[in-house]
Amino acid sequence: MSPAGRAREAGTPRATRGASPAPPIPADIWVLVGAAFIVAIGYGIVAPVLPQFAESFGLGVTASSIVVSAFAFFRLVSAPAGGRFVNRFGERPVYVIGLLIVAASTFAVALSQSYWQLLLFRGLGGLGSTMFTVSAMALIVRMSPPRARARSTGLYATSFLLGNIAGPVLGGFMAGLGMRVPFVIYAVGLVIAAAVVRLKLGSAGARPVAAPGTGDGAAPTAAAPPAAEA
Repeated sequence: MSPAGRAREAGTPRATRGASPAPPIPADIWVLVGAAFIVAIGYGIVAPVLPQFAESFGLGVTASSIVVSAFAFFRLVSAPAGGRFVNRFGERPVYVIGLLIVAASTFAVALSQSYWQLLLFRGLGGLGSTMFTVSAMALIVRMSPPRARARSTGLYATSFLLGNIAGPVLGGFMAGLGMRVPFVIYAVGLVIAAAVVRLKLGSAGARPVAAPGTGDGAAPTAAAPPAAEA
């Protein structure tokens, strides 16, 4: 090779030599993205009415704030167990069961007759939320090609944030229907999301994540994104 040719080659970044197009995002990831939007928009629907609903039991602002915080608190304490469940039972079963737990607890919130029932059911919803949040991120990491993982994670986070933006707007319009109706709508949306994941995700999501060193190629479980999934 001539000196000029060597100079041109030396000036070419190594990453661009023979670079292939980025792989497309798998269809299973789009299923998770759609489910995340349904979950997030439902969470946004109940967010505007939850404090007022808690106050309707005759308690003050502090008690209402505790109801809101209970969900996040139970997400925090159950996060380590959520990762172990995914490792043992597989991502898809944990994801679906987690969604159904949140759906059942949300429907129970709509039927609450006392403040303590409301507090209990919101706490149970936090447990289910951790289950599907951890399993969703594990699925994204494992099912995405290495060069598409960043895009897949960004797409998932974007869909959730869009749902968080649209949900409160819809929730404000629905407030006139009564403070219990948004919880019923949210519960129905969660059941729909669980059904979509169960039917459309495929068998890839049913495999447990192997422990390091087993050699099956499973990707490690990723940390949950900084979004208040519910």
